[in-house]
Amino acid sequence: MTITRPTGDPMRAVNGDSIRKESREESLRIVEYVRFPRVSPERRPGIGFTRDVSKAGMCLGVDDAEPIGSLLRVTVRGLDGRPRSPSIHRVVWCSSERDGRYWLGLEFVSERRERWSPELEITTAKQDAASA
Repeated sequence: MTITRPTGDPMRAVNGDSIRKESREESLRIVEYVRFPRVSPERRPGIGFTRDVSKAGMCLGVDDAEPIGSLLRVTVRGLDGRPRSPSIHRVVWCSSERDGRYWLGLEFVSERRERWSPELEITTAKQDAASA
């Protein structure tokens, strides 16, 4: 397993210019994730949390490192605790922390009818409240 520790912002080019095309929004949500495709029933889903989300991906705080390039099936839990539709993400970077935890940079790779976002969460909550 290869783990890289980015120096500074992992989304900065060598010349210092940002290579990130989308803006990030800080968002704390609980997520469940498992390697995709799942080849062993003994491999239990991991639990993590989002640090930030963009249209292209998200950053997760997790307990275990994941190999760069691996695919994960990620399910984000909404404000109400209900799981949203799962989606597939690719690990683009992995950074270890002093406390033994890891940050994973993920990019969306699956096409979904409805991609989770903080804006979608607020809109859905308003629609649920209006219909109640």
